[in-house]
Amino acid sequence: MKADHKGEGSAVSTLNSEKWSHEAIVARSNMRPERMQKLKVAANSGQNPGFDFLQQCWNGDPALQIVIKKVLVKFPQWGIACVDGALVD
Repeated sequence: MKADHKGEGSAVSTLNSEKWSHEAIVARSNMRPERMQKLKVAANSGQNPGFDFLQQCWNGDPALQIVIKKVLVKFPQWGIACVDGALVD
């Protein structure tokens, strides 16, 4: 018996290709300095930039995930963690 999966997964592949399109990469690169600055301020001051901001950075720029992980380890009192590759509040 053969399962018919025609068309399944196309939404995921479309989203994934959009995420890695040239335009998306350029947009992330343009936003990175501002986001990085805000993350540095948070790391130095201990002021929580907010879950929504962290989530946007996490989902929008894979390069910032490393920075976010380090900040979250430094400030566990924020109650935000990385679990199975996703941020949880």
